[in-house]
Amino acid sequence: MAEKTIKKAKDKKPNAVKRWWRETTGELRKVSWPTTQEAVRMTKIVLAVMVVMSTMLGILDFVFSKLIGLILT
Repeated sequence: MAEKTIKKAKDKKPNAVKRWWRETTGELRKVSWPTTQEAVRMTKIVLAVMVVMSTMLGILDFVFSKLIGLILT
């Protein structure tokens, strides 16, 4: 009788949420997190690239809208 309960305990799989949480925390321990200085530097780079790209796209949009306006009128 005791053997059956031991087998049941061994055969029982953890539920999906517990397994997911355990695997997620295990993976997060492996991550190489950036230092504060690196994070700030990378954030500044991303913001600068966003400003440059949005300016370029804005200029192109303006130019193409003017060209389309000239073609249609």
